[in-house]
Amino acid sequence: MSIPPQSEESKVLRFLDSIDSEAESVKRQVIKNWEENIRQVRGDQWRIRRAPYFMANVIGNETKKAVGTLTETKPQIQVSAIQPELSKAASVLYNAVKATWDRHSTDDAIYRLCKFGNTLGCGFLRTPYDPMRDDFFVEFVDPRRVFLDPGIAYASDLDQAQYIRIDNVLSVHEVKRRFPGRGSLVKPDARYSSYPEGDRSPTRLATVLSMQPSVYRRFRGARPGPIPRCEVKEYWIKDPNINDSGNLLFPGGRHIFRAADVILSDEPNPYWDGLPDIDMFEWDVDYDSPWGIDGVSDLRRIQEAINRMGDAWVRNYLLGSNFKIIADLDALDPDQWDKIDNEAGLVIRKKPQREFRYEPPVTPSDNLPGIIQGFIQLMDMLSGNFDMGGRSPVQGSSALEGLQAARQTLIRATSRRLESLLERVGQKLISRVFQFYTSDRILLQQGPNKDWISYIYERQKLLQKDNGDMRSVEERQKMYRDFRFLVTPGSSLAMTRIQRTMAALQLRAATGVAPSVRRILQEADLGDPDELIQEGIEEAKLLPPPPPPKGRGGRQ
Repeated sequence: MSIPPQSEESKVLRFLDSIDSEAESVKRQVIKNWEENIRQVRGDQWRIRRAPYFMANVIGNETKKAVGTLTETKPQIQVSAIQPELSKAASVLYNAVKATWDRHSTDDAIYRLCKFGNTLGCGFLRTPYDPMRDDFFVEFVDPRRVFLDPGIAYASDLDQAQYIRIDNVLSVHEVKRRFPGRGSLVKPDARYSSYPEGDRSPTRLATVLSMQPSVYRRFRGARPGPIPRCEVKEYWIKDPNINDSGNLLFPGGRHIFRAADVILSDEPNPYWDGLPDIDMFEWDVDYDSPWGIDGVSDLRRIQEAINRMGDAWVRNYLLGSNFKIIADLDALDPDQWDKIDNEAGLVIRKKPQREFRYEPPVTPSDNLPGIIQGFIQLMDMLSGNFDMGGRSPVQGSSALEGLQAARQTLIRATSRRLESLLERVGQKLISRVFQFYTSDRILLQQGPNKDWISYIYERQKLLQKDNGDMRSVEERQKMYRDFRFLVTPGSSLAMTRIQRTMAALQLRAATGVAPSVRRILQEADLGDPDELIQEGIEEAKLLPPPPPPKGRGGRQ
């Protein structure tokens, strides 16, 4: 089936239906463990009829440690010019991109990305431009709302996908506001406009709807809600159709919004870089799919073993420590029997003149807590989350750093994939600056001391070479290709930053001159290096002069 032109709406809808059928069919195989992984991380483990005597959510803790290690420090970013005469423009571009990067919502998006990546195996970041706000930003996208062309094999190749679909649930009022005219044809969808009555649980659907957040699933006995909502599907499609001159009609691809059987918008890719505004992160590389491998599935059996052993150990201790009451059935009246329970002792009723023998349970081994601890350490080893707690204080700092670096090998591998994703996202931010920051404006970014400072973005300087020559109008739409967004390798890990600082201090002690004090302070990220150096100089002036050196025999 060829991609129909924009004017034939019914054919476009049928083509989009075929995309939905293929993408949803493939994704059903990918997501079969996703809901179970989410339950495991939430602590909904080892379901039994009675309340467990012991339950430890080790998987949830492992996830928090892994995500915390990846996100505890901001990665060090830079914008470099490919051509040497664009260094001043690169500085302007860096400050503009940094203003977007420093927003708190970006930190939150990266945290969510890593949390979902560890739990489900993948996550997505978008860099959209919002005309309502006249600004662009970085936002997280739930992987349960994304459907991909099965022809791609790696997350880094997402830009090569023939199609990408992103599902959103919006209020009907928001749809009408964003899509005036066509939005008025959209009707509320009862599946997303209702809520459960009482404590009824949602039904599980076998279609794409089961991948929506639980608040939007279908419920038994649902009642209409106060806000009418609908599902809006967004498509990024590579359209091969050409015009009479042999050129592509949509050189950057085709961008379509759809709500049920209404095409809300069908337009060329609105971005200069000609790429979808979404990028993919995979926690670990899957050989057969771009959806990645999660960090939870390998720990589920160990988690269950820990809880089963702990539950049996605690239950036996509680039951074995109780008093035992052995009496004939007619020893007490029925109402008196009801006053005796198993809280203070184990009650055993036997028939008169019948033999009864009580076999005490096997005393649980005192070594069981150590075995459970060993299983937890095994989970640490599998996930790469090793702590240095409990180490001997006589070990030197360099030895501890070496051990910690060796233990974080798995996390380091994941951090490199995260930094690779951030570089792809940052490259799109560079394009957005050229396309949408068309006039001077005041931006806010975090200073070296973590305080918010204003920065004046000057469009004119961005379009100039270092000698003051202006770039031509034809060049401006492609200028983003002259710059590269880079992330310092390993800078997203705090331990890497500590190691780089310690190495710089050792080189300084060995050479006496290199690296500079300013470079060491910059690596340590303690604040503005120039300000810290100036404070040190001012403090040195207030100190008393050192005593003169003594001669031989202690004489002055």
